[in-house]
Amino acid sequence: MTYRPIVPSIRTGEGDGDSLRDAFREALSHWAAGVCVLAVRDEDEVLALTVSAFASVSLDPPLVLVCVSEHAGLLPSLLETGRFVVNLLGEDARAAAVGFAQGLPAPRGTFPEDGDPVLRGALASLVCAVDAAHPRGA
Repeated sequence: MTYRPIVPSIRTGEGDGDSLRDAFREALSHWAAGVCVLAVRDEDEVLALTVSAFASVSLDPPLVLVCVSEHAGLLPSLLETGRFVVNLLGEDARAAAVGFAQGLPAPRGTFPEDGDPVLRGALASLVCAVDAAHPRGA
C-alpha cells in the first residue's frame, strides 16, 4: 500500500475551494469506521470526548456530523464557542480512546497549550465550526 502524506489539520474557511475539498477528501479517506476524539477549547482548558457517532455529510461544502449526548460535559462549551476539532484515531490510539471515553483528563502534552485542540498523534484532525445543532433523543 502506498501512503500519501496528508495535511495534519484542516481548518474551515482556509484555502481555496479545490484545495480545501481535496484535503477534506484525503482526511476522510482514513476514516473507515471507528472512534475519534472530539475536543473543544474552553479558555485554557481542553475538554475531550471519545465518539463513534461521526460521519461525513458533504464534500462540497465540507460538512461532518457528530452526535454528542445532551449530558456530555463539553456540550455547553461546544455550543458556546461554536468551534471544535474532530481527531481521527488510528488503531494505535486505543489508550487515548479509552481514556477519553472514561472521562479521564488528557495527559500533559496531548493537546497544544493554545489554539485549536488538535490531538498529537491523530491520523487527521478536522478543525470545525458549528453549522447547526439539533437536539434529539432522550
